[in-house]
Amino acid sequence: MGRWAPDARGRLVRAALVLGAEQGWDATTVGEIAAMAGVTERTFYRHFRDKADVLFPDNGDLLAMLAQTTRDARADGAAPADAALAAVRALAALVMEEPERIGLSARVVPTSPVLAGRDLYRQGQIVDAVTGALVEHGVAEREARLAAEGALAVWRVALREWSQAPDERPLTDVVASLEDHARTG
Repeated sequence: MGRWAPDARGRLVRAALVLGAEQGWDATTVGEIAAMAGVTERTFYRHFRDKADVLFPDNGDLLAMLAQTTRDARADGAAPADAALAAVRALAALVMEEPERIGLSARVVPTSPVLAGRDLYRQGQIVDAVTGALVEHGVAEREARLAAEGALAVWRVALREWSQAPDERPLTDVVASLEDHARTG
């Protein structure tokens, strides 16, 4: 089970990621996920609405944390772009708590239009949370959205680079190097 919780929900997430990486998301069935997790399909549906939902848990706490990180950076005098990048650094640090899970997710999600669509929706939620936090601290909406989108672009590129060789260096280091590059062009 690795670092995933020994509970049914955690086992289901891990099984979905492993099977999705091994045989492709579209070829993976709920029955296979449930069997690998050692539960029934009925248990799967008690935890998740559908197959894709297993990879996209509620992210309300994450959005709140990213918004607060942005607010804190702004309160400490960070420019809007730097405050948005602080949120990306916090996200990278959080991801590094479960690097295997995130590495598998980065391999599986782009292979399915359904998953990629949900991922884009979640990325939009992150942009909205960071934008809102910046606006709360007096940044004009347009500037705030540009800062948030720019920070998320750093995240996307960093995650893609890191997922191709996750053992070479931590995601936090990849984010830091891309952040420097984004500032200097």
